[in-house]
Amino acid sequence: MIVRRLLILFGLLAGAAALVSSCREASPVGVDARTPSVVAGRGTPASDDGDDGDDPAEPPEDEDEESDSLVSCRPLPYDSVTRTIGPAGGSIEVGHNWLVVPRGALSAPVTITAVAPSDTVAMVRFRPEGLRFLSTALLMLTYDNCRIPRPATPRIALVTDSFRVIEFLTSEAASPSDHRLPKGHQEGHRRVVGELHHFSNYAVAW
Repeated sequence: MIVRRLLILFGLLAGAAALVSSCREASPVGVDARTPSVVAGRGTPASDDGDDGDDPAEPPEDEDEESDSLVSCRPLPYDSVTRTIGPAGGSIEVGHNWLVVPRGALSAPVTITAVAPSDTVAMVRFRPEGLRFLSTALLMLTYDNCRIPRPATPRIALVTDSFRVIEFLTSEAASPSDHRLPKGHQEGHRRVVGELHHFSNYAVAW
């Protein structure tokens, strides 16, 4: 009788010890809720990182001023304009951005479409894709809604559909009174002007 009770007591103690041990061990399929996750993306709007948006030129804390980068912007409304321009030249305004085609840059009339998407980068897409000019056109992009590090100089980049920078346009120091720019070309706005030789996608970078 005494032996039977000792066996029962020993069994209870062994079961309790096993229960305590299992509570201390992590499940082999469990996930630590404290493990951070990483989300990759092209960029964030200028007002979505804790900035109140009052100073669009203030750079994000994690940007490296030594590297090239597309600017981070607050999205503006989508805009698209289609116009036919011929040998006499002409201009197109789309989303406060301007394309200026000089006289003689086209040998025949061409129907041109300019699209300013609503995105977190300041960019314009031109069609027909690959159209080349006989003489240099001017592209003026505005970036009032974007942030650029103060020491950096904004410029226009040729980019792919996936926003990879291919090259940079030659910057043009066009003053507000430059006769090549059309009247009412958004004087007073923050802008960058580049020499354009063919159509593609173009965005403001630094």
